[in-house]
Amino acid sequence: MVHKKTITAASLVHEGHPIATQAVPADFAWQRDSTGSETQTMYFHLENGCVGFVQIAWAYLALTTTVETNAMFYVPGHPSVFETHNGHHLKVKKDSLEYECKGLQMAWAKDHSKLTVKYTAGRERSPQGVAATFEFVRKSDGYKIGDGKNHIGEGTAAHYFYPTGQVSAQGEINGEKFESKGSAMFIHAHSGNIMPYNVGAQFNMCYFVGHPKDMPQDKRTSDNASTFHVLQYRTPESYGSVECTNAGLTQENQLKAVFWDTKVEHHDFVKDDNGSGYELPKQVIFTSTGKTVDGKNVKVVFDSKPTLRLQDIDVLKAMPYVVRRLVQALITKPFVFERYEDNAQVQVNIEGEDPLVLQGVAFHELTQME
Repeated sequence: MVHKKTITAASLVHEGHPIATQAVPADFAWQRDSTGSETQTMYFHLENGCVGFVQIAWAYLALTTTVETNAMFYVPGHPSVFETHNGHHLKVKKDSLEYECKGLQMAWAKDHSKLTVKYTAGRERSPQGVAATFEFVRKSDGYKIGDGKNHIGEGTAAHYFYPTGQVSAQGEINGEKFESKGSAMFIHAHSGNIMPYNVGAQFNMCYFVGHPKDMPQDKRTSDNASTFHVLQYRTPESYGSVECTNAGLTQENQLKAVFWDTKVEHHDFVKDDNGSGYELPKQVIFTSTGKTVDGKNVKVVFDSKPTLRLQDIDVLKAMPYVVRRLVQALITKPFVFERYEDNAQVQVNIEGEDPLVLQGVAFHELTQME
């Protein structure tokens, strides 16, 4: 029975006002207030084929504050690598332009035009661990839906996006050194006055990078790439089972459109044979409707079929003992499934323009909290 409401940021926008607005540097500042959680995450796709993310995660619940570093790297032809480590104390410096914990440092330029990321958590703990340095140069304005905050009961959950930029990277994975450049996006997520596991019962996230299907392969680079991303979650039944969505389309490193209405459909279920107890969809269809930055109606359909399972993350095993005991009493088996698609196609229909098909690769993340 529903006893608390979810009110989305989009629904709070007054008629005649834009639903999508520009996110500014202050939206990416750490909050760390009240019971809740917070993450700063960079997702990337490099020209050498490496995809993944690096993240600082902070949470306060059960009178306990936790800080973690999370990172995933997948290089085609090699097993994917996922690392989660205790980051110990989080330090935020220079008006939230720099933040660091054990094993991970992030530092913005004063105008938020560039971000430097140094990930050393894996190497600090094992000679076989990952070490990598990234320089993310932002190429478009940030965005948010309304003020960015969805109201869930007495709490809030917010997301702010820098949807595209160019990234250069160097490091060592699987004992092999690498150096490459590519595309990336950055997301700041924050929940306040609500337990993290009460924000959503299920999360769907995708990050696609590609080019027009008719563009010759030798002309495709990260400098002229297009991207499409979705971050969608459904609040728990006790909060109304409301869909909260954010999505963005970029072309040639510029923000093209923002979407606040995304329908996510799961099809062709198979029982997980790795023991999570969940049934996983072999097909996920994202249908996003919104507006281009110059006010045209736009619809994007991504009929995705993730072909490669990268990681199954047992969230409870990654949690500190006190937090794990609390969450285990409320959630049966929280799992995150990381998957990859190497021949993805995204259909773009913009009012007054010819239909466009983008072809590329996609990183998928499905989180089950029920």
